[in-house]
Amino acid sequence: MRFQFVWCAALILNPVVVLSAEKHPITAEDLWKVKRVGAPTISADGKWCAVEVTTFNADSNDSTSQIWLLSTDGKTQKQLTSFNGRNSSPKWSPDGKSIAFVSKRGGDEVAQIYVIGPEGGEAKRITKMPFAPSALKWAGDSSKVYFIAWTWPDTADDAAYRNRTKERSGAKSRATIIDGAAFRYWDHWLTDGKLPYVFEVDVKTGEHRNLMVGTGHSLPLQDPSEQHFDVAPDGKELCYTHDNVKDSGMDSNLDLFTLRLDEKDAKPKCITEDNPASDSNPAYSPDGTYLAYTRQAIKFFYADRSRVMLRDRYSGNTRELTAKLDRPCSALKWLPESRRVSYEFEDKGCVRIAFHDVAGPEPIYDKPSLSERAIDFARDIRLGVFQRSSFDRPSVVVSTIDESHKNDQEGFSVSIVIKRNQIDHFNDDLVSQWKLGKVEDRTFKGAGGRDVQMFVVYPPDFDASKKWPLVQMVHGGPHNAFHNDFSFRWNPQVWAARGWVVAIVNFHGSSSFGQEFTDSITGDMGTMPMDDIMKATDWFERQPWIDKDRMAAAGASYGGYMMSWLNGHTDRFKAMVCHAGVYNWHSMLASDVVRGRERSLGAPPWGDLEKIDRQSPQRFAKNFKTPTLVSHGEQDFRVPVTQGLEYYNTLRQKGVPTRLIYFPDENHWILKQQNSLLWHKEVFAWLEKYIGSGPTK
Repeated sequence: MRFQFVWCAALILNPVVVLSAEKHPITAEDLWKVKRVGAPTISADGKWCAVEVTTFNADSNDSTSQIWLLSTDGKTQKQLTSFNGRNSSPKWSPDGKSIAFVSKRGGDEVAQIYVIGPEGGEAKRITKMPFAPSALKWAGDSSKVYFIAWTWPDTADDAAYRNRTKERSGAKSRATIIDGAAFRYWDHWLTDGKLPYVFEVDVKTGEHRNLMVGTGHSLPLQDPSEQHFDVAPDGKELCYTHDNVKDSGMDSNLDLFTLRLDEKDAKPKCITEDNPASDSNPAYSPDGTYLAYTRQAIKFFYADRSRVMLRDRYSGNTRELTAKLDRPCSALKWLPESRRVSYEFEDKGCVRIAFHDVAGPEPIYDKPSLSERAIDFARDIRLGVFQRSSFDRPSVVVSTIDESHKNDQEGFSVSIVIKRNQIDHFNDDLVSQWKLGKVEDRTFKGAGGRDVQMFVVYPPDFDASKKWPLVQMVHGGPHNAFHNDFSFRWNPQVWAARGWVVAIVNFHGSSSFGQEFTDSITGDMGTMPMDDIMKATDWFERQPWIDKDRMAAAGASYGGYMMSWLNGHTDRFKAMVCHAGVYNWHSMLASDVVRGRERSLGAPPWGDLEKIDRQSPQRFAKNFKTPTLVSHGEQDFRVPVTQGLEYYNTLRQKGVPTRLIYFPDENHWILKQQNSLLWHKEVFAWLEKYIGSGPTK
């Protein structure tokens, strides 16, 4: 019988009643007390799922992670691993007998793949490799595990790899010769010659091999993950993503290639050569009939809508499934009966899970006012597990079961009864102690009179009869919409707890509101987003509970760009916080990714210099007046640290009050516990200096 999972109004949660201490406003310290629960992986019978649970230690400024089992009825959670280190990335085998995971234990030169049974006991190491694995996937018959590892193209075996490593470590000079455009990414260099490949390891023998040897291809150099490859259920074909260009970094075109694994000297075949933009995220249906994947149509535009494509493997016919869904899609996952594929998509400031019948024109999905992602399905029962989070709650694992019994003549569920249970309770006690503010989802008229979404987060003890300070929190990207999700870096509830009303505008250019809205700022990066933010500020000024003399703004990345842009165009804010912000588009050629900015700015760096200059905050430095806290990380290759230094030095020379927080060991984000706590302390002190906290006295 064919079946479907459908979100509906019948919602049954299984909360744990907790006797907690007196509630308190959430703090930055609380963020590091949260046990961070990873994506669930479910057993074939649907009775259990496994998750990685990460905890942080303030004294060591480090973390550990363990694998836990959660019963899908929500009654039991038990720790599976106990090694004091990192036990990560669990994946349950299709036969339900084993869970593979990655760990570095005594005697391991790097992290290795281990397997453990759901009953517990000692984990068995199945690899002994000189390179670390990632992105684990099981073979359909549970005999092999596929994974990604980085190695040199000309090191044929482990011995050759170790020899090369030894040679490089003994080199007298540390100089690097670079003759390519892709030489560093995010916070690490790509100059050692290693490339990412798909490997397999036999679970019984531990023998591993590179499946891509002889192809002349590798996976993309930028964040290769499990979304860049898949293996057919019968193990006879590999589909992988390769940047199919001559000079990666100067050009980009991710294509999908298939490679027969059951044929000697097989050659890869490109199956997406009809599309000049990027194709990725291959996913074989469980019966092997279909290959689903995602496709972008606009070259050099990371925020182009990712469409879900469906390829019939026997006929080769390909069509778009999501032609009627004007939203970016990702994370494809097939349901066990191979008639439906699920995917995540952004919509109006949330992440949703959709289900799409291969014969249907439109997806089926619910519209929760929070974010849901990372679903996995049991093989033998109509049950799935996924993650849910919101501004008010860190990620929890939820199970959902379709208990429908009435079916139409084609076998589709007609009467849908969905039960959902929260099945992890790691943070219930902690969350129960937080006093949180009310969250509103509002719409106002922004640039051009168009509707723009805005989240408003109020202080926990908000009293509308009093006047409160306002902080505009501006997201990055510029196309990365702020979702109703729990953040460990920019958490609006933590900011609101300081006694500020926090406004989050999903301005023009934000994703999740349709492609035209996302692409509306191309060629003019500052005008409409600023217009939206200022119109939101106008709205707040009209509210009797906002003190218009106590308003501030803060943002990171593009949000940091907007801080310096606003500083050159308005003096309505009393203070600003600029983290990892773009200040000068001309010197952003030092960034790790440069090719796509020609489209975003509307001209190449050597083209219409006046047009680029008009979008650069540096041009308006003569107008800077607003006191600004600047922060930046040395390892930030996306927005190089010199951008922050340029802005700080300019403010200093103009006599504008400023302060610099420099992190020698952080990248674009502040990820280490003690650095994060310091950052929050400095940011909050800066804002309180200029706008105070709590209602106006």
